[in-house]
Amino acid sequence: MRKFFGAALSLLVLFSLMAIAGGGYVSAKPLTQYNVLILKDANAWGSPVVENTLSDLNITYRVMNSSELQSVTTSELVNDYDMIIIVSDQPQGFYDRIGPQMGKLEDYVRAGRTLEIHAANWGWGGGLWTTPLPRNVTIVQSYSNYDYVIPDNITLYSTYSSHGYFVNLPADATIITVQAPGGVPDYNKPSTAIYSLGSGKVFVTGLTIEYSVAYRGPEWKSFYERIVLENLGYSQVTPPTPQPTPSGIDVMLFNFYYYIQYQRNLEAFNELYPQAVEGGVDNETLALALMENQTAGEYYANASQYGPVVANFPRIYIFIDLRKAALHQKQAVEILKEAMATP
Repeated sequence: MRKFFGAALSLLVLFSLMAIAGGGYVSAKPLTQYNVLILKDANAWGSPVVENTLSDLNITYRVMNSSELQSVTTSELVNDYDMIIIVSDQPQGFYDRIGPQMGKLEDYVRAGRTLEIHAANWGWGGGLWTTPLPRNVTIVQSYSNYDYVIPDNITLYSTYSSHGYFVNLPADATIITVQAPGGVPDYNKPSTAIYSLGSGKVFVTGLTIEYSVAYRGPEWKSFYERIVLENLGYSQVTPPTPQPTPSGIDVMLFNFYYYIQYQRNLEAFNELYPQAVEGGVDNETLALALMENQTAGEYYANASQYGPVVANFPRIYIFIDLRKAALHQKQAVEILKEAMATP
């Protein structure tokens, strides 16, 4: 494993140098060529967290208020912005003006774009959502200090980490976080989810993203950066074309990290599975572990469709599949470890 890690690290350095020097081509645009629209009338909980996060990721953005949005057409939104982010904790006037424009935002998503809605209201701004979110999803007021991140198997803490959970989520929704009162996940209270609308995606969260990134630990910043990258990866109105990527290093470290995690856990799985069989772990548990392992392999295969994964570390379009491959492979290992530890 040390030899493998050293080789992978050498590859990372090599591709970093290529990116900085401007050499090499990948078939995805660098983060600096994405453009994000931030909708807000005021800073959520007194902090411009969304702007700061996008700046840290070298992503171009524009801030627009709810009144300015009224004069912008759906076509202009689709052509100008890869993703729209609605900020949490707004004054009531914002929600009153955004509600009647939700149809325009839904058409934007149907065209293949991503709409990221930070739906945590009941905050310092005093405003409340007055209309349903796309596909008639609504948020129910519910405060929790803990929210469980299902794909990462971690729990986020803040005061409060979420202000509500969602009801009427569509059947195709992927639940990302659930409220966890007292640290115990409540799967009946999904606080973050993503679902389809036409050719695009709607991401909704009741997490206090802006407050928690600004005033809590670095795990919140890391969590939100990953969310932004994933959501950008869903936005595809036209197929990407090969082009130079001098700033490809922006996503390189994320892809490198998940590549290493996938490979390490795959090796661990291959060692543990025969031991689990020999140790008498029940067939149902073995089947569950195999299913997670197979799912991880499928996601890794998706990430490999553009060529060798290590050659595409600068590429944002492998990020989603590579991350999911790593998370499912980790889950496969944890299933075996837990079963083997049970007397």
